[in-house]
Amino acid sequence: MISALSSLSDEDKKIFDEYCENHFGSFNENPDDDLSFLIFWREFVSACKKDGAANAINTMLVPNMPVTFKQAEKISAEIYNSVAGEIPVIKIRNTDDFENLVTNLFYKGKRPENISSTGASFVSGKKTQFIILSQKPYSNVSAKTLGLNETEWLEKSLQIRLEHECTHFFTKKFFGTAQNHLHDELVADFFGITSAFGFYKAEYFEYFMGIKGNEGSRISCYIPKSSENLFAALKETASRAASYIEDLSKKEDFNALSKKEKIRLLCEMNILRQND
Repeated sequence: MISALSSLSDEDKKIFDEYCENHFGSFNENPDDDLSFLIFWREFVSACKKDGAANAINTMLVPNMPVTFKQAEKISAEIYNSVAGEIPVIKIRNTDDFENLVTNLFYKGKRPENISSTGASFVSGKKTQFIILSQKPYSNVSAKTLGLNETEWLEKSLQIRLEHECTHFFTKKFFGTAQNHLHDELVADFFGITSAFGFYKAEYFEYFMGIKGNEGSRISCYIPKSSENLFAALKETASRAASYIEDLSKKEDFNALSKKEKIRLLCEMNILRQND
């Protein structure tokens, strides 16, 4: 039983119950898969190889608002073969370059207030889908917190973001949804962490969410406006769910599944109601 639940009002209990219900819906084994958007992106990747990624970005993505990149040599692009299929990925290792591109590409040059806390953008529209990744420390957690050196942590941060965003790509494609929700983040972080470290630790998820440590409060982005007691109950729920996933990740039957099967299982499981 989640200890914080006992202090919830009837109204908060209702919000809690509704929030913790599984929202993924039915799995669609054969979704409509219009890959015509990849035609443009294959041309884009070819242009990156020929003229450099910075030039390709300014001429093909933001021709009316080009970016003056500080480290053009640290930008790359590829068509990544993710668990959900091919998706274009742009990696920008310089923080200013990443933030300036996101600002010009999505906000018409007006810098958004939360840009410094943004580390990746997953675009999923009717005509295109792509991912832009930064190499910022993931969730603003320091290398020291995880016992890593700076260079190693920056590379792992990039890898976490890549698989995290590809997991959102998967749920959008096969379940028809990718939301700012704790269930989504538990699943996406599981595959990001596992890809970067080779294993999953609930403690890492707690650091990345700001449940442990004082390096960020990412969890507040995924919890509805709530009272102090409801917020505490949902934080405890997230921690318990992460611990449940860690235990599950060590089981032989789970590890025998394919990556696609693992994502589907974690999405279809009522993960926020485990052990409550």
